[in-house]
Order: sequence, then structure tokens, then C-alpha cells
Amino acid sequence: MSAYRVSFAARGDLKAIARYTAQKWGLKQRIQYLAEIKTCFKMLADQPEIGIVHIASPGFRNFHHRSHVVYYTLHTDHILIVRVLHERQDPSRHLPG
Repeated sequence: MSAYRVSFAARGDLKAIARYTAQKWGLKQRIQYLAEIKTCFKMLADQPEIGIVHIASPGFRNFHHRSHVVYYTLHTDHILIVRVLHERQDPSRHLPG
């Protein structure tokens, strides 16, 4: 597969993560953390089955990266990154459907 797309909502999540990380730990850490998340997206695109099937939301998989959880769906030629939520956020309030 090895391709991924990022939803509008996930882009907003990433902006919020970037803003918070920069405020809390500085610009250098923000750059590093976002690069790690991008690497995580690439890994998931290469190995989409590695994520855990999300029981409460059929069709979604999730993968933990540090304090965040990446929620994504599988498609024939890509994965769609739907949300990137903090581990303390309730996914049922943020995932579609």
C-alpha cells in the first residue's frame, strides 16, 4: 500500500498538537515530534494491519504513538488518517459515525 492521506480533522489535530508542543516544550521538540508522527504515518501505510481494530468504531484501526493515538481506515490504495487524538480523549466523541 505505502500511501496515506490525512483528513481535514486530522490536519486540525496536528496543528493543535504542534501548537501545544511548541508552547510546552519549544520549537525544537515540536519539529521532532511532528516528524515522528509523520514517520508513524508512513509505517502504518507500509504495514496497515499493524494497527488494532477499534472495537467501538467498526472500520477504524488505531495505533498508539507516545501520548497520541492515530485512528485510520484502510482503502485499496492508501490509508486515511482520520484523527490523531491524545490518549485521554474519548474517541467515540471524535470519530465519525
